[in-house]
Amino acid sequence: MIRSGVRPDDHTFPFVLKVCADFVEVKKGMEIHGVVFKLGFNCDVYVGNTLLQFYGNCGDLRGAEKVFGEMAERDVVSWNIVIGVFSVNDALDMFRSMVYECLKPDSVTISSMLPVLVELQLFDLAEEVHAYSIRMGMESDLFISNSLIDMYAKSGHPTKASSMFNKMKVCNIVSWNAMIANFTQNRREVEAINLIQEMQVHGEVPSSLSFTNVLPACARMGLLSTGKEIHARTFRMGHSFDVFISNALTDMYAKCGCLNLARKVFSMSQRDEVTYNILIVGYSQTSYCLESLSLLKEMHSMGMNYDIVSFVGAISACANIAAIKQGKEIHGLLVRKQFHTHLFVANSLLDLYMKCGKIDIAREVFDRMPHRDVASWNTMIMGYGMLGEIETAINLFEEMMNDGVEYDSVSYIAVLSACSHGGLVEKGREYFKEMRCQNLEPTQMHYACMVDLLGRAGLFEEALELIKGLAFEPDVNIWGALLGACRMHGNIELGCWAADHLLKLKPDHCGYYVLLSNLYAEAGRWDEADRVRELMKSRAVKKNPGFSWVQTRDKVHAFVVGEKVEDLDPVVWLAEAG
Repeated sequence: MIRSGVRPDDHTFPFVLKVCADFVEVKKGMEIHGVVFKLGFNCDVYVGNTLLQFYGNCGDLRGAEKVFGEMAERDVVSWNIVIGVFSVNDALDMFRSMVYECLKPDSVTISSMLPVLVELQLFDLAEEVHAYSIRMGMESDLFISNSLIDMYAKSGHPTKASSMFNKMKVCNIVSWNAMIANFTQNRREVEAINLIQEMQVHGEVPSSLSFTNVLPACARMGLLSTGKEIHARTFRMGHSFDVFISNALTDMYAKCGCLNLARKVFSMSQRDEVTYNILIVGYSQTSYCLESLSLLKEMHSMGMNYDIVSFVGAISACANIAAIKQGKEIHGLLVRKQFHTHLFVANSLLDLYMKCGKIDIAREVFDRMPHRDVASWNTMIMGYGMLGEIETAINLFEEMMNDGVEYDSVSYIAVLSACSHGGLVEKGREYFKEMRCQNLEPTQMHYACMVDLLGRAGLFEEALELIKGLAFEPDVNIWGALLGACRMHGNIELGCWAADHLLKLKPDHCGYYVLLSNLYAEAGRWDEADRVRELMKSRAVKKNPGFSWVQTRDKVHAFVVGEKVEDLDPVVWLAEAG
């Protein structure tokens, strides 16, 4: 065009620069910028805005800032572009500068600024922007309304978000998705699921984002059937291979306790770090903990990077099977990657070493933590209590408040449990009373700790009074604590009463039958003991086999009595066991 002697005008450059931005041809775009300058179009606001958009789309924020600073004239579009391309803090500064220059923000400015204010958690300022949009008559703008729904949802005001949605005369798929996300984020799962059906009544077809937003609601509520229906719908619509949907489906199945289905989705889908993390965490909370470690290894072989979630899941798996060797290896990797001081990781390490009985290493980790939360203290108190170091557990509980960390309900479970194991009845009573004074309402578990404390001390009358005075029906923890204490002291009459309640509440739990049978056997009442065993057989209740683990080199082998592990070389194992 230029070679033919045709002079470009202000409409030529936007088309050419858009092509450069689309194909990220930064060098070509800069050459055209030079032509703009030579031909004197740099003072044209329309061309200047196009250059801003080009540099912004190519990620060259310095170039965009330079163009913006050199513009002789700026309009609302100029400001909207820089607000849209700059980082959140810079965007807020640009918005303030725009207002100071007496330029009136338009609907694009408002809808661009609201996500920025949400990101900075400046919700009061976001509400002021909402008020401004009402004064300017822009509240009904579709983009602003959608941004306001998102803002109120993320600020924890689902009712205000719903009010905005209900006032909208025109909605699009973004509006519906924002509302589904609003209900899911704010624990209103049933409403989120109902909204999927409602949007279809209004003629709107759910998008992949609609399903991604609603599946966490199904996961949290354990609504496996609804989750399966959504899975079928995504499959029919061709969305099931979308990585975000497949991750949401994997997470839903894992949280509903269907790891076999989660694994099927995993094997058929595109995978990323999130996909692996979901299964690593999912398996770590089951008896298939070895799968977590296997997936962690596979994740590395696929060239993916571990993150905090990967490590927390793997450490949790090691803790549950007492795989101290693998746990230490992961700890070493965490130190090399400088993740070991992260609060969640450090808390997981505390749990690992406590469950493996390595109290000295756990204490080292605890003492080196730059920041400790209530979970850190609770883990240490619980660990010392379980290992019989009662005085240390109680001292830590007292020290916790001095460190500025407030007790929660778990803190009192930990210290009451320690008092129970140490036979400190009076101390336990004091802590139980203190908890109520701090407006912490005792749960079933707290009462179970108190029943255990009193029962172990042989104070059955007081334990009985406590149970009979409850404002709710005692659960298996309370009755289990009483039955355990009755076995310890040979109180058959009270033990039978506790067992009756337990077998009504959990008729399939083998442990309670065994405990009652042992209570009778230790008292020499063999007929009753046999009757309990027969009852167990008639109800098809089987005693769960105990698993053992051995570690050889980089593998952990799980087995039950009489089972042969094919790939375990006893010579190697004996040599390593030393």
